Amino acid sequence: MKSKVWFVLLLIVALLVSIPALANEQNTFTVQVQATGVVYVPPTKAQMWVGAKTDGPTAAETLTKSNAVMQKIIGIAQEFTAPELVRTSEFNMYQNERWDEVSQKSIPEGFTLRHVFEVQIQDLTNVAPFLDQVTQAGANIIYGLQYGVQDYRTPREEAFKQAMDEAWWKAGLLAEANQAQHLILDSVEESYFYGGEFDTRGVSVGAELADSLMPGQLQIAVTILAKFRAELPK
Repeated sequence: MKSKVWFVLLLIVALLVSIPALANEQNTFTVQVQATGVVYVPPTKAQMWVGAKTDGPTAAETLTKSNAVMQKIIGIAQEFTAPELVRTSEFNMYQNERWDEVSQKSIPEGFTLRHVFEVQIQDLTNVAPFLDQVTQAGANIIYGLQYGVQDYRTPREEAFKQAMDEAWWKAGLLAEANQAQHLILDSVEESYFYGGEFDTRGVSVGAELADSLMPGQLQIAVTILAKFRAELPK
C-alpha cells in the first residue's frame, strides 16, 4: 500500500515539473537566419605557372635543351622571389608520332618535354618584370596568373563579426514582428567561406603591362547559419 502511495506522489511531482516546462516550450519562438559578412582587402601575393615546352629528335637532346631554358627561368625566379616559393608543377616527356599514309602506321618522330614551375611572388610590383624576363629567356608556357592574400585570418575574422551582427539584426526584426522577447542565440555554424582571387587569363606579357597586371581589392566573404530562441507573449 505504501509503495502505491509513493508511486502516486512521484507521478504528481513529475506532472507538476513537466507542465511548466511544456508551457515554456510552447511559448518559445525559434528564429533561424542566414547572414553574410564581406571584407575587401588589397592582394599581397601573386601565383602563376611558368615553364617551357621543348622539342627534340631524341630524349637526351630534348632534356638538354629543356634544362638550358629552365635553368635560366630558375635564375630569374630567384631574383624576384624566395626559392621555397618556386616548385615543379609539371614534368612530362613523351614521344611524338605521325601517321604515315604509305605504311598506314604511326611513325615515331622526336620527343616533347613540358617542364612547368609554380611560382609565387609576394612583391606585386615584380610580377610584370618577372614575366617579361622569363619570356625573353625562353618560357613559352605561362598561365593561371592569380592574385590573393597570404593570410586570410584577419579579414576573415572581420567578416565573421559582420556576419554575426547581421544575424542578430535579422533575428531581432523577425522576433519583433512576432512580438517575441528575450532573444537568445541557440547555435551558429559557418555555411560558406570565399577567399577571392583575381585570375588573369590569356594576357600578353610585356613590361608595358606593369600597371594593367595590378588588380584591385579582393573579396573575403563568410556566410553563417544562426538559430535563436525567444519568448512569445502569453
